[in-house]
Amino acid sequence: MAKSSSSDTPPHVADMIERRWRGDTLSEIGAAHGLTRERIRQLLKKHGGPTGQDVRERREARDLEEQRKREAAVAAAVRDALDQRTAKTVVEVAEVTGFDSADVSKNWPQDLDYLRLHAPGNYDYQWSDEAILDAIREAALYEFPLTTKDYGELLSQGQVQGPSMPRIWQRFGSWTSACEAAGVVPGKTMRSHYESRWSDDDLLQIARQYLLDPNVPTSARYFDEWRRTVAPDGPSFQTLRNRFGSWTEVKRRALAQGGQTT
Repeated sequence: MAKSSSSDTPPHVADMIERRWRGDTLSEIGAAHGLTRERIRQLLKKHGGPTGQDVRERREARDLEEQRKREAAVAAAVRDALDQRTAKTVVEVAEVTGFDSADVSKNWPQDLDYLRLHAPGNYDYQWSDEAILDAIREAALYEFPLTTKDYGELLSQGQVQGPSMPRIWQRFGSWTSACEAAGVVPGKTMRSHYESRWSDDDLLQIARQYLLDPNVPTSARYFDEWRRTVAPDGPSFQTLRNRFGSWTEVKRRALAQGGQTT
């Protein structure tokens, strides 16, 4: 790196050196002083001004420091948004913090990853509550009483146009609740007696235990493996999904159920 300008550096050259450190080009400095680009380069070299490499390195260091500060600010804002230990999607946190979703996703604190909800695809959100109930009513014209299996088969066959079962569970909490809202008699599948072994609270408590276990990932794919070791008599991941519709909904409810953690 070139040496710093000394106290006997002419004032106009000192200004050139200061401008160069700020990132001004040789042409910009020359225009300000009425000199050619080459003359500016000569004066900078003679009086220990920065080289082009010096300027680039300082700019890169400054940009890196600004990036680190921004990342730290985003991470701190995400922590504040999650201070009640309530699970949220990246979009929800972005709306609270005012930062871009990409920044929020990139700088989400690793130790709070269990609070990150992955938003489901938007394809199912075209269905309003009334449209969902209309789809159930239409399906009931074909099958009585109407089970989830019947509804799924009617969807796959194209006999009925409607939302997926996870969307119905997410909105109404259960198949029975959705059918009651639609004025339709719900049928029971062969698995219903098995799933009824656990109340919603039972299922959410064990899901919360898994999510807060520091020794395991919080991905849905590892739940059954964890359950076989920690709670062999507990419900399977499929049971949780059947009851609540999606892992995102399980996380949201389970983490909200326990309030703030220590």
